[in-house]
Amino acid sequence: MRFIDDILEVDEEHILGTYTWQPEDCARYSSSGRVAPPFKLIEMAAQIGSVAWCIYHMALDSSIEEVRQLLGVLTQVERFEFKKDVYVGEKLACLGRFHREGYFRGNKIVSEVAVSVSGGVRHGEEILSGMVSGMWIPRGLAQGEEMRA
Repeated sequence: MRFIDDILEVDEEHILGTYTWQPEDCARYSSSGRVAPPFKLIEMAAQIGSVAWCIYHMALDSSIEEVRQLLGVLTQVERFEFKKDVYVGEKLACLGRFHREGYFRGNKIVSEVAVSVSGGVRHGEEILSGMVSGMWIPRGLAQGEEMRA
């Protein structure tokens, strides 16, 4: 499942991406089937603020082929605050930045993410915020190969 439609901005200091919630994203979660599940909102924030942004940072110093040999792993989700529900058809914007505690080092990223509604009558309303972190490991290690010294 991919919860990124577009990356609107990206540089060393921030990333801004969007996703519009589809009926199949929300099916079987609420009685109406129209509310996005909180765990999928976290996944969207992690895909933009951790995965996509870390790929960008790694690609500054590594070839795309080197980056393709790595597998991204979500390592931590913390201090998430959910403020509003998200409904089918709503477009969300996720802003990832380092702020006070975040960083990128080699194969690890920690970022602060804030997700808000983009467009419509709720434009600009913050939906959730928190911290996500991830790291990238060689695909062979993820498949159980032993690391060699």
